[in-house]
Amino acid sequence: MTVSSNTLLDRRRLTGIDRDKSSFRYAQSIDKDYGMLDHVLDWCKSELTDDWRWQMLEMSTQGRPGRYIFYFDSDRDCMAFTLKWC
Repeated sequence: MTVSSNTLLDRRRLTGIDRDKSSFRYAQSIDKDYGMLDHVLDWCKSELTDDWRWQMLEMSTQGRPGRYIFYFDSDRDCMAFTLKWC
């Protein structure tokens, strides 16, 4: 299987590989039930204004929520995320 360079660039952008987590000013961890992460990511894509990334710490299963950490550049984005999802 051949992977195009565009796919790799998209993957880096979406996963934050191109930027270290320590370069973000704010971080917030959340636990979300199985199937809920897509709702969180869709909200982030439409509502956050500055750069952000996320990382999976523990994968969710049918019986156990997943644990994720989100990184933000702006205090506004971090606060909006916290109020919405925490």
